[in-house]
Amino acid sequence: MSLWILELVLIKCGMQFEIKRHSKRLVFNSDLRGLKVNGLEYVSGKDGVLIYDKTENLQADEVELQMSTNTSTLIPALHILGISYNSYFDERPVVESQNNIAFYWNPSKLAAFYNQFSTDELEYKDREPIIRRAVDFLWSNTDSLPLQEELLGRMLEPCKLLGFYQGFPIFDSSVGFAKLQSRLGIHIDPEEVMVSTPLDQYEPDVYELAELLSKATGLSYSKKKNRVNFPKDPKLLKLLGVGT
Repeated sequence: MSLWILELVLIKCGMQFEIKRHSKRLVFNSDLRGLKVNGLEYVSGKDGVLIYDKTENLQADEVELQMSTNTSTLIPALHILGISYNSYFDERPVVESQNNIAFYWNPSKLAAFYNQFSTDELEYKDREPIIRRAVDFLWSNTDSLPLQEELLGRMLEPCKLLGFYQGFPIFDSSVGFAKLQSRLGIHIDPEEVMVSTPLDQYEPDVYELAELLSKATGLSYSKKKNRVNFPKDPKLLKLLGVGT
């Protein structure tokens, strides 16, 4: 069985693993795009409200979340469980980096965290060891954070252009960091298709294109500042003229 067929089977079947700390449980689930608490799922929707803000008053002994080290869900999950982590991750510019990709134009400890623990370009079957190390890092360094301010390592990599859709460049997000370096573009991730811009003046163009893609495919999308995310669906890839 080829690797891409195996990955498709794993996604359809769903993958899960859990991390326990005393009576608290983090359950990572490849079928989720946000987090789930007490049977309710929280995602970043078209309103642009962050999961961090939606769940700040919740408490639970178990949280189910996307299979990722993305702090947009990992930090809220730890907060809900009452598990301590370094207060740096509660600073508003760091929290709001989820809605502001231009945050990464400058060196930061958050970029250093992702340079060590990012799962963005990994297949689901390869993510568990990285996620376990990231969680251990977060709850083991509550007082001081052993990270230097850095730029994202991927900014030094060349970008890969796949084509164009109605004049918008389409990039392979597995290499480079066109999301930050292109004024406006469509980015093919392992799990999602993102339309984004790092510049506020192009934000209306992002949302206009998202509506066109949604109407053409019937797919919904999540909305954040200056960007939207679609599921990586064959209908969308076909519309964009890129292969799977």
